[in-house]
Amino acid sequence: MISKEIFKTYVVDKTTPIPLYFQFKNILLDMMKEEKLQPGDMIPTEFELCDIFGISRTTVRQALTELVTESKFYRVKGRGTFVSQDKINQDFIQRIESFKAEMERKGYEPSSTILNFEVIEAPIEVAIALNIPVHTDVIYLKRLRLADNEPIVIAATYLPYSLCKNVLDYDMTTKSLYKILAKNINTKINKVIRSIEASIPTKEDCEFLQITKTTAIQLFHYTGFNKFETPVEYTISRYRGDKNIFTIEQYLE
Repeated sequence: MISKEIFKTYVVDKTTPIPLYFQFKNILLDMMKEEKLQPGDMIPTEFELCDIFGISRTTVRQALTELVTESKFYRVKGRGTFVSQDKINQDFIQRIESFKAEMERKGYEPSSTILNFEVIEAPIEVAIALNIPVHTDVIYLKRLRLADNEPIVIAATYLPYSLCKNVLDYDMTTKSLYKILAKNINTKINKVIRSIEASIPTKEDCEFLQITKTTAIQLFHYTGFNKFETPVEYTISRYRGDKNIFTIEQYLE
């Protein structure tokens, strides 16, 4: 636990109309900005914080509840309240880039665990997305993607076997799928259409992403096309909401 003495250098002002819980919340946020609170630090108990700041437990709890909801802090039952890791600012939705390339650009060490890698018959959803007949052979590649050894997303990718059979020759724990596809003009991704929605975690999400059933999931469906407008890739990605934030940059025409 971080030293309680650090907290004693901050005070709430009971003479202003600003709510005490809001002042206390901003003190914790300021401590994070000043790096006096680091990711993984456990803060004092609610009772100790009440004593340090001379405020009620209701006030402390309201501030902490908001910070937990905002994913700035997280609670571990029976242990305490901890500072969350910073979220990864995912900007891939405004560019065509592999997970590996994006993580390396942001200074993270990417890695992958293969959950499935086989040839299967295309389910209806996949057949529609790839514009192929139902039950046509597709390559099914399901990976747990990690950044600095922390699980970030489960990605299930489907590729037309007739176009992409050479992918089966590669070790997909280390290779970039987009780089492999880029070797052939018929499989190089030239355009991607993405959709995003909120979702609740499945049992598998909780297991592989190391989250609880109350953690939000950001669900992506995207289809990649070659320069001839032929669908080459269909991916369903499930991002853990407590570790990712998505940025879209737009300009006024």
